[in-house]
Amino acid sequence: MASRTDDARRTRDHLRLKVSLVDSDPEIWRLLEVDAALTLEQVHEVLQIAMGWRSSHLHSFTDTDTYERLRVADGRVREPRRWTSAFVLEEDPDGLPETEWTLGQVLSEESGPLFYDYDFGDGWTHRLEFVEHLTVPASEPAARLERGERRAPLEDSGGPHGYHDLLEALADPQHEDHQEATEWVAATAGPWRPFDPELLDVDEVNRELALLLPAPGDDDEGGRSQPGTPPLVAELIECMPPALRPEFRSYVGTAQLGSPPEIEADAAERMVAPYLWLIRRVGADGLDLTAAGWLPPAVVRQAMTELGWEDRWIGKQNRGDQTWPVRQLRAQAQRLGLLRKLKGRLLLSVAARPLLEDPVGLWFFLARSLAHRHRHDAERDATLLLALELAADRGTDRGCLPAVGFGLEILGWSAGDSWGLPPEAVGELVRDSEHVLLELGVLRWDRRGTVPAGTPEGRTFARAVLRS
Repeated sequence: MASRTDDARRTRDHLRLKVSLVDSDPEIWRLLEVDAALTLEQVHEVLQIAMGWRSSHLHSFTDTDTYERLRVADGRVREPRRWTSAFVLEEDPDGLPETEWTLGQVLSEESGPLFYDYDFGDGWTHRLEFVEHLTVPASEPAARLERGERRAPLEDSGGPHGYHDLLEALADPQHEDHQEATEWVAATAGPWRPFDPELLDVDEVNRELALLLPAPGDDDEGGRSQPGTPPLVAELIECMPPALRPEFRSYVGTAQLGSPPEIEADAAERMVAPYLWLIRRVGADGLDLTAAGWLPPAVVRQAMTELGWEDRWIGKQNRGDQTWPVRQLRAQAQRLGLLRKLKGRLLLSVAARPLLEDPVGLWFFLARSLAHRHRHDAERDATLLLALELAADRGTDRGCLPAVGFGLEILGWSAGDSWGLPPEAVGELVRDSEHVLLELGVLRWDRRGTVPAGTPEGRTFARAVLRS
């Protein structure tokens, strides 16, 4: 016979609650089923994902409506309680740590509603109302969205009334603020998913909640990636605020990373031709450099002629330090791990030797090198975001840099004390990778800068970078 202890281990207490965004019109709401044992810190993460916020601002929980300030209970007036993060507690000595209180301790049928305030500037107040107490199998997810309507407003849109005005301007092409609102929304919503105020994907929210709070017995940690996600992309996901992950996963899905990339031998040989020419010219015996450490003039001239690059440069095209296309090709080959310099000679790396007669192998080698050989993590992240934009075939007439910059900002990269990175800093981070992708024909030059070449082989190469 099973004991009461065994029964308790097989079940858990859940609360069904309705979450409403105060003053939203039409109403933005969610019906959630949540483990009563979750801390308020965990409930904060659940609400961010369920509503569609981006974890960009401070928050707190209170047991009194923001507009009431005081609550009457049992005929007595008592001060409201406020639970919040350690960061806010530094400025609020009367606050309570959200890590030490559970949902079940502060919300019940008798307690009245709980209020979750997000972004103290815009003032988004959520009313959490107790609906029902549930006893569920322990195998059930710790948090689940049953239904709801509409996505959360855009961050920094000015509170409920500012957001309402924004939607009005967007909906009316004749509105005096329509163009400004459209541009602001595009920049704020970002490139990962088109902005749709009516959008709520219940299944997607629940997938994300299951990843955030794995069911008992699941060995993976919260925030893990979905099966089949390449490790490099999974690392990017882990570095993002949980509330941003659904948008990013949706974006990753358009890159079609589920199956290994395949490339025809002739296409690979055409794409890697400059690198293949150089490693074959260096050869198994190596190549003597000039006293100043540059390629010999004859080799420089030969490269420009045989690679068909004579219209790329001016002058005699025979000096390794002054003939930029060849100088850059050699620098790329060394940075990518194909060549090394030793005692005045240019030598093949150990990895390059088997690739002399293997264009497909060289193609995959370059993809792996582009993914892994970076001076610092910001350059790696920028390269992966660039590859994602190319694999998803999402480049616009502005090129890929706006999308890369948006992703870097979400990942927390910034310039000094400012928020995010200016376009020139983003360009610097992807510069070396762009040069390689230009050489491979994955990118092409345009009067606005580099833009996707838009070829199937280019998109396949970008996928190979991401799956390396």
